[in-house]
Amino acid sequence: MNFNSKIIIPAVLVVIILSAGGGYFYWLSKGALLPFQNQNNEPDEVKRLVAEVGRLIDLPTLESPTIATVTDVSKLKEQPFFQKAKNGDKVLIYTQAKKAYLYDPKIKKVMDVAPINIGTESAQVTQPKIVLRNGTTSVGLTLKVEAELKKTYLNLNVSEKENAVRADYQKTMVVILQDNGRDLANNLAKTLQAEIGDLPPEESKPKDGDILIILGKDSTD
Repeated sequence: MNFNSKIIIPAVLVVIILSAGGGYFYWLSKGALLPFQNQNNEPDEVKRLVAEVGRLIDLPTLESPTIATVTDVSKLKEQPFFQKAKNGDKVLIYTQAKKAYLYDPKIKKVMDVAPINIGTESAQVTQPKIVLRNGTTSVGLTLKVEAELKKTYLNLNVSEKENAVRADYQKTMVVILQDNGRDLANNLAKTLQAEIGDLPPEESKPKDGDILIILGKDSTD
């Protein structure tokens, strides 16, 4: 299996609202922001980015930030915090220190800093639940794939691991069961080099899952 990118996504994402206006996760859902992608495939990429910004401005030192990339600045222009933003800029969010930093990695400049408010526990947004099914005769495949994915997707929420009805799937398939899992499912499909598909008629719908991944023979390579 080839894992193409690293996406840093906390297991539980508290609702974060920039005091300057606009909800962070609202803009994630609208495609304006994307959880940080480690395009260099380096385990210390987040530390490198934090160190780079830290050379320009004092950052909180007692926590690691949540990082997102601006992907569609046209959807953010009415927000004062994003007035100087461009696609590709990074947003570093420190929940304990209650601060957000907008950083342009091309010119290596901090473009803005804003206070943030943290939503209540009842407003938390959790990771979509993943169900892994082994569609092959390879014993322990779901455990193997779960371990590999968790190297790429931090704290991936795998709710069930089980066998598929069939054991002759050749290609791995990702099935979107709930809309809240759509973005993650697309990323997982790219990572696994799999296709998004419909639930096969012979397979039952998981009782507790937002995304179903049926592992095929290609996952054993």
